[in-house]
Amino acid sequence: MNRKILVCLVAFSLMAMPSLSHAQAEPGSSSNSRETLRNSTGVELLGNSLLYSFYYQRMLNSASGLDVGLGIYGGGDSDDAAFIAFIPFGLKFYLIPKNGSIYLTGGGVFLTGSETLFDENFSPLYGYAGLGFEHRASGGFVFRFTAYGLIFEEGFLIWPGLTIGYAF
Repeated sequence: MNRKILVCLVAFSLMAMPSLSHAQAEPGSSSNSRETLRNSTGVELLGNSLLYSFYYQRMLNSASGLDVGLGIYGGGDSDDAAFIAFIPFGLKFYLIPKNGSIYLTGGGVFLTGSETLFDENFSPLYGYAGLGFEHRASGGFVFRFTAYGLIFEEGFLIWPGLTIGYAF
């Protein structure tokens, strides 16, 4: 399972790398900040990793972006420590070509951690779909609110997410 997660992370990282011929918008042209500030990073509270996650987004074009994140929770003492890691990945599709836009999102979340936390029926992956609003200011500030549907084997859960970040 860990090898599959590593392969997915490497593939997403390679796809998210900035292109060597990144075109900048001409001064005075009408563009949105997703075209000029193609990368963003920050923290999502609640959201698809349940409590928090740090994320990175790379815009593939002005209407879609690739996301990957990481949330780690742990505790215990020196003799009995446990942790669980949430690794969300997915796509966002922006519906309005402006700095403030409604978007659709979807993807999956890999789970890994201490073996003592999981039983033989544990599923290391769950899906999500959502509807949200993002404002990406021309100065770089990013604010998002998302209503997620988290999709588990047993059913689904409606869950909010609030993101604050910086675009560059």
